[in-house]
Parts: sequence; structure tokens; C-alpha cells
Amino acid sequence: MQKIHVSETYNSEIEPVFNAISDHANFLSGGGLSCTILKPGKIDPNGMGAIRQVVSKSLTLDEEIVEFEKNKCFAYVIISTKPKKPLFHKKGWLEFHYKDGITTVDWHSHFSISIPVVGGLIGWFSKKQMAKVFENRLKYIKQDLFS
Repeated sequence: MQKIHVSETYNSEIEPVFNAISDHANFLSGGGLSCTILKPGKIDPNGMGAIRQVVSKSLTLDEEIVEFEKNKCFAYVIISTKPKKPLFHKKGWLEFHYKDGITTVDWHSHFSISIPVVGGLIGWFSKKQMAKVFENRLKYIKQDLFS
């Protein structure tokens, strides 16, 4: 099982940070990515039950929001990939913490690649690439909020 954890801090109250990151279509667009909400969430369009499609140059991911607590956390699972990949995505989640004028965001994802013998190695390389994408997305929001 590959485990990713990246973190970013923001000199901000928690609400604008949470709102910017949970706005999936904007947060996951730009820099080679695009995101569309295929199905809005039950209460919040970006919340519980929402299905988003994230498209990169080589891969399309459909993800479902499976947990959503405003200004605290949200979680998602990858429900399909195009082209189809031997990927088991246990869960991805973002946690938001606020203390003394600073909001910290922790982004986690746990997954494995189910290819005998080389799956672990492919997973390790995928983990490094995904961590870089996660870091770039969190930095993008930081620049967008405070520039």
C-alpha cells in the first residue's frame, strides 16, 4: 500500500481555505488538469455524494466524495479510471486545522497497484508523481488566495 501525505500552511482563517480547496472544479483545474462535477453532492454541490472527473494529459479519474464536514475535512475515492488501470484506491482525504491565524491542510491518499512483481515499484513512482501534483495544487491555492 502506497501512502501519500503532503501539507501546506496558509496565513488565513480556515473558511476561505476550505472553500477554495473544496471547490473541486477550480481547485483541480489548471497546470495540466481540468475538473468537472459530474454529479453534485446532496447538500453542498461539492459535498457528500458529489462525483468529480479529473482529467490530465494521460489519465481521467472519476472520484466520489464520501465524507464532507465543512471547514474540517473531506474524503474521496477513485471509482474509475480511463484508461482502465490496475489501481485500488483505499481513500484520499484532506484535513483542515486552524490555530493562531494559520490554517494547515494535510492531504493524504492510500492506494496500491495490483500488478504482480512490479506493482510495488510502479506504485512507488506513482506515489512520487501524485505527491508532486498534490503539493502543486495546495501551492496554487496559496498563490491564488494571497496574491
